[in-house]
Amino acid sequence: MLINRILLLIFIIASGVFASFYGGNVSYALFYMSLFIPVVSLSYTFYVYVRFRIFQEIGQRVVVKGDLVPYSFTLANEDYITFRSIKVNFLHDKSTITDVQDIKEYCLLPSQSETLRTNLRCNYRGEYYVGANTVDIIDYLYLFKITYPVSSKLKVTVLPRVIQIPRIGFVPALKDTKNSPYLRNAETDAMDIETRRYNSGDSRKQIHWKVSAKRNELFSRKNISNPKSEIIILMDLKRIHEDTLSTLITEDQIIESGLAIANYCKDNNTRVKIYYEQSGVKAVSVRSKADFELFYQTTMELHFQSQVSLEELLSSIQIYEEAADFYMLITHELTFDLYKTMLWICENGSDLSLLLIKDEIAPEEEDIIKSLKQSGIVIKLITREDEIGEVLNA
Repeated sequence: MLINRILLLIFIIASGVFASFYGGNVSYALFYMSLFIPVVSLSYTFYVYVRFRIFQEIGQRVVVKGDLVPYSFTLANEDYITFRSIKVNFLHDKSTITDVQDIKEYCLLPSQSETLRTNLRCNYRGEYYVGANTVDIIDYLYLFKITYPVSSKLKVTVLPRVIQIPRIGFVPALKDTKNSPYLRNAETDAMDIETRRYNSGDSRKQIHWKVSAKRNELFSRKNISNPKSEIIILMDLKRIHEDTLSTLITEDQIIESGLAIANYCKDNNTRVKIYYEQSGVKAVSVRSKADFELFYQTTMELHFQSQVSLEELLSSIQIYEEAADFYMLITHELTFDLYKTMLWICENGSDLSLLLIKDEIAPEEEDIIKSLKQSGIVIKLITREDEIGEVLNA
């Protein structure tokens, strides 16, 4: 386009000089024609800008991160002249249009339309616009370009992924199969070895046949209450001070890690409670599919603007969760204050695991990690290139 403008300028100057030195109808006709060309080109470009039409559709407005959804757009020429060069520019910072090689400049004849049907993938959680962003309209001689902002942008709500994991590989060893059955199915009532005389209405499964045969009378096992284990998950929602892309990836990894663990616990009948700070400390208990779905819908609205540090959150909830044996921390920052708080929790008899979402570990953080591991705290590192399911399973 720049070369064409330079050539036009040279043509205007040359025809002006020719008309000045030689005069005559031909020279002046060339000069006026050189002046008329940009006026016509600009007028044509503006006319197409006003008259062309664009329509776009998406299969659904609520999607899951990473899923392909149908997407299409249509350019239409409802006029009586040809629209020479129209190019569609797409939003690509948070979403991806597949088959991008098919997207090109379009030349639309009168009453003609062009439709592209493809798929769109949303790459990050949240609410944002996708699809066509602007349209470039260029004249025949490639002298002028007018950018048309698409007013009917498509806004989508993108939910995080729920990653299915077969196991959690960094749960600490069981202390007591009655009191701490981590991630195992645990019944609320269990039959103890103590017995009592059989009462009418007792289940036949509770009858202790050996004792009954020995005493020549029916005896039933006593029922005692064995509390289910409960995992406490703490999600760090403090602001992430990195570039935009790294921030988006880290935020999604923190939320998807929490969802994956909560979903696994739900499928294996293990109680889980999630704590985070969002305009106050929030606690979500997940004991059923309905509880998980409610928490899942909430994660789309979470904002990483917490004013409470993870160590403060851990210290405060430890007062209310004195019976908790296992804490799982998910954070993007490892500080010395968090290190001291974790050691204090361990000294009080609870187990901890730390999920650190970070690409680069500073030397002081390496020393903290080494010391935590020596204290028996399991630490897993997740970088932006890692698959969350593989790290949690390992």
